[in-house]
Amino acid sequence: MVTSRMAQLADLDIETPAYVYDELFMEEDITAARKVLEPTGARLLLAMKAFSFEAGLRHVAPLLDGLHASSVFEARLARRVLETGVVHTTTPGLRDADVAELARLSDRISFNSLGHVRRHLPAVTGLTSPGIRVNPGLSFVPDERYDPAARNSKLGVPVNDLATAITRTPAAVEGIEGILVHDNSESTRFADLLEVVEVLIDRLDPLLRQVRWVNLGGGYLFSEAHDNELLERAVHVLQDGYGAEVLFEPGLSLVNRAGAVVTTVVDVFRSGGKDVAVLDTSVAHVPEVFEYRWAPRAVREYGCHRYVLAGGSCLAGDLFGEHCFEVPLDVGTRLVLGEVGAYSLVKASWFNGIALPTVYARAPGGELTLQRRFTFDDFLTLNRGLPA
Repeated sequence: MVTSRMAQLADLDIETPAYVYDELFMEEDITAARKVLEPTGARLLLAMKAFSFEAGLRHVAPLLDGLHASSVFEARLARRVLETGVVHTTTPGLRDADVAELARLSDRISFNSLGHVRRHLPAVTGLTSPGIRVNPGLSFVPDERYDPAARNSKLGVPVNDLATAITRTPAAVEGIEGILVHDNSESTRFADLLEVVEVLIDRLDPLLRQVRWVNLGGGYLFSEAHDNELLERAVHVLQDGYGAEVLFEPGLSLVNRAGAVVTTVVDVFRSGGKDVAVLDTSVAHVPEVFEYRWAPRAVREYGCHRYVLAGGSCLAGDLFGEHCFEVPLDVGTRLVLGEVGAYSLVKASWFNGIALPTVYARAPGGELTLQRRFTFDDFLTLNRGLPA
């Protein structure tokens, strides 16, 4: 829910468009997740794919047990910001050229396929703890674009295929020390997690007896779930039954509430019987608005003055949905789009040459600190070749 603290951003003298991440909200949501996990003893990592701004990661690193990376660059960044803690890396796009560096940077690597294991396990043995990603074949996410267990999924070894490989060729997983399974998205049901663990136990018991750790991924909204006893049961069966260390790696649930885009209305007009307010930001700055076709919450959104909020690019679908306000909008009105902390800054693009939002950190006491201002030189860097 958009809060009054976030609404205050509309009244501050900052250049727009701006991306503000609130350190207080990050602290609160990480602390809330740790409180839920405390009875289980499971460790908490942050998935960098949701948020990877260096200063923000440095701020929350002491509250975490580590970071989860999905590329060489993320793994390098994780090592820059972590003084202690686990760096766990997995990617379906693992390149031969990256294996040695990832093994050096990562405490754990989860291979995405049996082919990965065959080709790369010898190179990482003794340098990092190797694991394997498993697709349990349980679909909890209705939109296949975001379902890790969707048909023909590229994410992990199908559990039945892995079980067959273990039975026929036990050497296929010799040297594997861990299992990664990530099978949900924005779930408030730990019953789903327990179901996943039960499948792992049923199909992969021999491998579970071999491994030292199990990473149960992310995709759960820790502060919104109400069946925490099922979370505890899922974790304890792995700890007590197999002696495995258990980890989680959420992203959205730890950072989404912390992020806001502050934007200014640059034009207002009537079109097709509706009032349109054009903003100085774009869905290119909050890509999941376009991908998911959802409307972000706007602060101070109440009343009877309805507007279509449109981004400032030439893309016809650059729209933030319809919103109602207590007073009419005008050129120069400041708006705040809240709860966009996950997957916004990491996916934002320079479409139409519109500058990326200026980045600010907001301290728990409310102070704003300028972190990054993007300039034409940044745009030019992306669009010019090597010097002649």
